[in-house]
Amino acid sequence: MKYRLLKIAFAVWVGIWLFFVARELCKKSVIRDYASLWSGSLEGKRAYVTGQRLYDFLLFCKANLPQKATYALEGIEDGSIEKRRAAYYLYPLIEAGSPDFVLVFGKAGFSRDGYGNFAAMDGSRYILKKAKE
Repeated sequence: MKYRLLKIAFAVWVGIWLFFVARELCKKSVIRDYASLWSGSLEGKRAYVTGQRLYDFLLFCKANLPQKATYALEGIEDGSIEKRRAAYYLYPLIEAGSPDFVLVFGKAGFSRDGYGNFAAMDGSRYILKKAKE
């Protein structure tokens, strides 16, 4: 009898716990996020987490830049999660103060003295290359 009550109490506790977990997931509308992360490919998961537009640009930069290039990223706030993700995806390229390339994300018409156009993905995502001295 004692163990039966213990089993019932445990089952009730598990039921209440599952109810609260489900309620929080529905309240925060994150079930869709979990579903897409669960079922997507690795590339799809990375694009979902990073943001498709930024992820496409980072892949474009990685494909177009030489192996040992240094870069500066314009258009993404310093210290932001996007900036950290960009550093992760662009590894082993190094961010530097006087870079070989400037990666411009979301700044149409941005220019920097001493740099010229290198490659463009579209009007607001492009790469500038340092002019030879």
